[in-house]
Amino acid sequence: MKAWLASLEPRERLMVYVGAAALLLLFAYLLLLRPFHVGYDKLRAGVAEQRETVQWMMQSAARVKQLQRSGAADSEGLDGRSLLSVTDTAARAAGLGPSLKKVEPDGSQGVRVWLDGARFDDMVGWLDVMGSRYGADVDTITLERAASPGLVNARLNLQIPKS
Repeated sequence: MKAWLASLEPRERLMVYVGAAALLLLFAYLLLLRPFHVGYDKLRAGVAEQRETVQWMMQSAARVKQLQRSGAADSEGLDGRSLLSVTDTAARAAGLGPSLKKVEPDGSQGVRVWLDGARFDDMVGWLDVMGSRYGADVDTITLERAASPGLVNARLNLQIPKS
């Protein structure tokens, strides 16, 4: 290779050196700098998405606090009905019927509820009704953000406190 390079005219040798330097710079950019830029752009997009999530959660928390402050009406109780049927009826009345996937008993004083793609505001309103009107408390709840904004997947247990 040295012999070949030495056999070139000085002008041709300069063109080979400039071309090699350009290729070296191109490879350096493609192998070193570009991955950093791509990663940086992904991180910026992730931060923006997380900020939106935080804002959504803050609005939802404010809504929950507002509902808590609004006070609960006197509990009507279950009037001899089962918590299972009251839960199902109240959920459908709150507009959660399409999202209601499963309601099953959990012991003698509780029910387990599965909601998929439920509107968060409707679910919070329904839980307020369950607590204020029927005296049912949320024992455990797991929420996951669904694909669309404002929708959640929820797994929760409701319990009637023992007197």
